[in-house]
Amino acid sequence: MVGENSVRIAGLTKRYGERTVLDGVSLDIRRGGRTVVLGPNGAGKSTLLEVVSTVRTPTSGTVVVEGHDVMTDVRSARRLIGMAPQSNALDPLATPVEVLEFQGVALGLGRQAARRRSGELVELFGLGEHRATRIAKLSGGTRRKVDLAVALVGEPSLIVLDEPTTGLDPLARIEFWAELKRLSTADGSRTLLISTQDLHEAEVLATDIVVLREGGVVAHDSPEALKNRVGVRTLTLTLDTDEAAHRLAEATRAGFVPEPGGPAMVRLSLPGDPAVLRAALDDVGAVAASVEELRLTGPSLDDVFAALTTPATRLDEKEPA
Repeated sequence: MVGENSVRIAGLTKRYGERTVLDGVSLDIRRGGRTVVLGPNGAGKSTLLEVVSTVRTPTSGTVVVEGHDVMTDVRSARRLIGMAPQSNALDPLATPVEVLEFQGVALGLGRQAARRRSGELVELFGLGEHRATRIAKLSGGTRRKVDLAVALVGEPSLIVLDEPTTGLDPLARIEFWAELKRLSTADGSRTLLISTQDLHEAEVLATDIVVLREGGVVAHDSPEALKNRVGVRTLTLTLDTDEAAHRLAEATRAGFVPEPGGPAMVRLSLPGDPAVLRAALDDVGAVAASVEELRLTGPSLDDVFAALTTPATRLDEKEPA
């Protein structure tokens, strides 16, 4: 292993004829983390994952997985990568055990080793009661578990997941998220690279976030760092009467304004300036007897995503350590 990064991407470009899908992407993916790639449709998310997984060949640039270049040392790189694609590609007539054993043999494990590894994964993912059930008869959540088990047959260092919970019901999604978090924290050496359009999924899973737009990286940082850089906290008060809300809005030192979302409500955007916070506390104290609810909300990944869809916005440089 080399350094603290599992994957190093430099100057990565992918073109299809005149269309550029990835445009000079440079990116380090931290070992042991769960890096989630976000972006609007057509931003290049799936293409990035496919190039990293050796499914597609880049037009130019380099991708190095645990010290192995995916172009010049592709066989070594592939042994370190497990991929679960967006679409379920499992044989509908096979059982989970058959699929896992076949994958093991295909990876060169030998029949006995493949059978042993299949048994380990069936136990790991709680698939025992489904071991002899045809894939076509499994629920969506169970099929995705089999997908993930297949990706793990070769005990990869890097697991690549494209839209991992598409089509799952809410309970199956929650269970699958828990499985992914457990896998990534088991020994700290396994890295997850995940593409999704679901911002709540990103909020649950991500230790690191990469935002792509038009084939380029516009942001790369932790979720909290990105939220702090593009948004502000909002303090919302609900008072017992409209009169009290109007009185506060007129007399405020901090800058409370009427909240359009409902009667008898005021709100205040809180920047980092401590003087504004002190003034807000004075304002609230003056009307304390009329306060029915006080709510402090911070920026969300929705705010981050909305800000980064603006063409002028670019946050690919991390905050200094």
